[in-house]
Amino acid sequence: MSESSIQNTPQENIPDQDVICDIQNVCTEFGENIVHHNLNLKVRRGDITALVGRSGCGKTTLLRHIIGLTKPKSGNVLLFGENMHIMERVAQRRLMNRFGVLFQQGALFSALSVFDNVAFPLRELKQFDESVIYQLVMHKLALVELEPRDAGLLPAEISGGMVKRVGLARALALEPELLVLDEPTAGLDPDRSHNFIDLVKQLKKSLGLTVLFVTHDMDTLASLAERVVVLEDKHIIADCPLRELAGIDHPFIINFFQSIRSRLERL
Repeated sequence: MSESSIQNTPQENIPDQDVICDIQNVCTEFGENIVHHNLNLKVRRGDITALVGRSGCGKTTLLRHIIGLTKPKSGNVLLFGENMHIMERVAQRRLMNRFGVLFQQGALFSALSVFDNVAFPLRELKQFDESVIYQLVMHKLALVELEPRDAGLLPAEISGGMVKRVGLARALALEPELLVLDEPTAGLDPDRSHNFIDLVKQLKKSLGLTVLFVTHDMDTLASLAERVVVLEDKHIIADCPLRELAGIDHPFIINFFQSIRSRLERL
């Protein structure tokens, strides 16, 4: 089956103003290992998009290209219509303030309190005095349903679910348009995972966010994703609304999603 017959909603038909991230013919290599080959993807503004695929297929590497941590060997990664990889540092920094990232393990600074972790990107801007930073941080903590008393705790003193929420509050500190999540529910028990998914959906709706996330968890995928992008064999083999994924006849997709296939068909 050809790639064009697998993908739904042709990428080229998406209006430019509706594209928040445009990945064009990206090739990524590490030595002799080819990770991406002529990979193309458009992330739509306002969607919650899941990026899935087998372990080691290059999902996190693609996220790192998008947020500017790494550069592909060739091709373009446009974010908000601009190529971060060729920008001067000041312009790049300004562009990076338009997205927030929650890394898999939270990536909190262990020596800083919850308050100071969330305040970190605000202080880096050097645009706010401490009274304004205090108000902004406490507002972000409230958004992710943390209490004022939690602000003084260190990362070692809070649960895994709270670490995720603090990381999310920090990702939202600069009022981003795009929220990038790497395995957002990894390490959480089912109840905390469900609560975190509900929180992300609520924040997406109230803040008008575009959300791009990587996950291996089938429940997270089924509960959170509006669109699903499947990375396999170095390129995108499917990009469609979640409910349409169950109807795609591709060996990898059939195998990967068999555990939730009936659930997808009921959505």
